[in-house]
Amino acid sequence: MPLTQEEVEEIRKILGREPTVEELAMFEAQWSEHCSYKSSRLLLKLLPTEGMHVVVGPGRDAPAVRLFKDFAIVFKIESHNHPSAVDPYDGAATGIGGIVRDILTLGAKPVALLDMLYMGEPWDPHANWLIRGIVKGISDYGNRIGVPTVAGDTWFDYAFNTQPLVNVACVGIVPLNRLVLGSIRPGDYIIIMGNATGRDGLLGSSFASKPLAEDTDKEIGAVQVGDPLTEKLLIDALQILVSRRLVKYIKDLGGGGLTTAISETCADHGLGAAIELEKLHIRQKLTPLELLVSESQERMLVVVEPVKLSEVEEILRNYDVMYSVIGRFTEDGVIKVFCNGVKVAEVPAKELARPRAVRRVSHPPAEALKGLKPLYSLPPEPSYEEALTKLLSSPNIASKRWIYEQYDHEVGVRTVVKPGLGDAAVLRLLDGSSRGFAIKGDANPRYTSIDPFNGAANSVAECFRNLVAVGAKPIAIVDELNAGNPEKPEHFWYFEMMLKGLAWMAEELRLPVVGGKVSFYNEDHRGRQVKPTTTIVGVGRVKDVSRAVTMDLKESDSVIAVVGVTYPELGGSEYLYKVFGLEEGEIPRPRPASELRNAKLILKAVELGLVNAVHDISVGGFAVALAEMAILGNLGVEVDLDLVHARGVMRLDELLFSETQARYVVEVKSNRVEEFKRLAQRMGVRISLAGRVLDKPVLILLKGSKTILSADLGLLRDSYNSLEKAIEGGA
Repeated sequence: MPLTQEEVEEIRKILGREPTVEELAMFEAQWSEHCSYKSSRLLLKLLPTEGMHVVVGPGRDAPAVRLFKDFAIVFKIESHNHPSAVDPYDGAATGIGGIVRDILTLGAKPVALLDMLYMGEPWDPHANWLIRGIVKGISDYGNRIGVPTVAGDTWFDYAFNTQPLVNVACVGIVPLNRLVLGSIRPGDYIIIMGNATGRDGLLGSSFASKPLAEDTDKEIGAVQVGDPLTEKLLIDALQILVSRRLVKYIKDLGGGGLTTAISETCADHGLGAAIELEKLHIRQKLTPLELLVSESQERMLVVVEPVKLSEVEEILRNYDVMYSVIGRFTEDGVIKVFCNGVKVAEVPAKELARPRAVRRVSHPPAEALKGLKPLYSLPPEPSYEEALTKLLSSPNIASKRWIYEQYDHEVGVRTVVKPGLGDAAVLRLLDGSSRGFAIKGDANPRYTSIDPFNGAANSVAECFRNLVAVGAKPIAIVDELNAGNPEKPEHFWYFEMMLKGLAWMAEELRLPVVGGKVSFYNEDHRGRQVKPTTTIVGVGRVKDVSRAVTMDLKESDSVIAVVGVTYPELGGSEYLYKVFGLEEGEIPRPRPASELRNAKLILKAVELGLVNAVHDISVGGFAVALAEMAILGNLGVEVDLDLVHARGVMRLDELLFSETQARYVVEVKSNRVEEFKRLAQRMGVRISLAGRVLDKPVLILLKGSKTILSADLGLLRDSYNSLEKAIEGGA
């Protein structure tokens, strides 16, 4: 939002005089919700951020976690929600560009991208236009910079028809001894490298810190335009600069542009700066105000000590990267900005960079209370085959092949477990060893809209399980909290409860939250909040990528095991919504103790080579997980539901479609079943040896001797592959 009258008065007190228009613009950019986190900063302190593997936690452009004793993994999540609602192609593309530059700030090489997309219904014309533009923007930008998009999460919902949530993440790898963590001293040079500064994205941080206007065409000037070819040059040039230890510090020029990059860098190091704006390379004539708050893409700030300046300049010229030496750091803690010898701004760095936190009022809206009530009566059970077919065709469950086939997910030859085959992506280090890592993003907007605390906790648990399912040991997460207007107490309540649920589950699962992003003002022009959404991206260590496990069934006569216990938890389920049109009831209870215990069994079973396939049970429940494994492996399966451990289940649809947490479906090798049983018994884990894999393409569900479902795999596959038809048909 524009500066309030109270904030203007505070600025006058800070400066001791009337601010210039340039200074007001600097404060508006930096004190925006997008840059300052003024509404969320107090609550963010609740998150567990420390751990034995954490090298760089919250505070920098990206965090770093020790992956192995000699390598760190750098990963970050960002949102580009408002820009993508106005201009889906450029909004999503520049989101990718920005998150890649965050990874570069620690000297890491970007090796993977993720996209977590929460979009409208494919059959809604406007939502369909947004879907196509968003996916195309991500595809074009990622493919052109040579960084594969390997994983993500997708949800389609009427709540996002006009305001989608476009959350993106990037992962980088760097030897621990090459992390860029150096300190800055007075006299060090400030270099802006990359694209020329233009008028695109002016005060984009302010644009992202207010509700969208009804006529979004008027907002188009706040959306940046990406240039992936320049981004590729930035990636390559920075890798050389880092490898030769020529730069002391790197920062992205993202939200807030030059103002934010300079003020935060100065404040973090207790320094000031003297800036000469006329030295900045530009693509059009701009005023000092525009130069200070432009958010033109593909620009980075690097700090270089004087003795290394000439070598840095030579490398940038060799890579044909534009650059400007615009000033130096000073010891007085004040940012002084000049243009052609005239001082246009003089601002204390710390006061500019860190506005006072705002303590927002929070209370639950009336409709939130219904999410705390259980379902006391359920509609009559439908045909199980019809229900399963409907669920597999749901855009929230159906194969996302239409999306990921537009991405180059194999460039860089690191990808071991590819999109669509595993619960998480697995990539190799390419250091001559078999070591690697897993990465995955997750959210459930329906859960967090019904019960934000438990919904956020379940999102953490889902990400945890997805990493475990491929054989990775989860080591850290980052979060993206998407909510409505923080000035509305009923909107802020959702944010507060999501954050508290996230903090609780992260603590329980011993997963440090090393970084993240808050995105507010996600509502339509009528003031209606979109479904508040907690997006989690997690990384896991893989000691040997050759042992990574996918979800597709591998061989006939192997045994189907269910790890965990099923409870009658249909509240907020995809089954309830897709089959009966209901979005209500008590959502599945988070079960952190069971998550830890069951994950330990899965990881040990993978390590010992006891299993062929693993798939976590989540949206759609057990029947959907089983069908997905069969469809992907092109092998049939037969399961006796009487053998599946359950508690309190009164109806078969509860057993089939409940979304109880902390469960997995496992294909156990036929000659290792007894070993798997002994391992589970020793670890105190409830397992059900409930069925077997068939060599014929049929999914059979029994209840004792009675067949309750027998479905042709081909028909189920047609339903599962229906997303492309839904999107193409809605165009």
